[in-house]
Amino acid sequence: MPQSLYKVYVHLVFSTKKRYPFIDDNLKEKLWAYLGGICKGLECNPIQIGGHDDHVHILCLLSKKLRK
Repeated sequence: MPQSLYKVYVHLVFSTKKRYPFIDDNLKEKLWAYLGGICKGLECNPIQIGGHDDHVHILCLLSKKLRK
């Protein structure tokens, strides 16, 4: 039986409202860990999570189990 294999990398970028610099150094590590947990819960393995004071970047592998 043939198999189809794929890897879809997704780069998500989102910001705080009105780009307000809300994400300070005390919050960053907790926020990155929280977002990584959400990705893992959706079976979208996070590769890199980071960002700056006013936005977040997430690079992850898209799960083939996700549907609309």
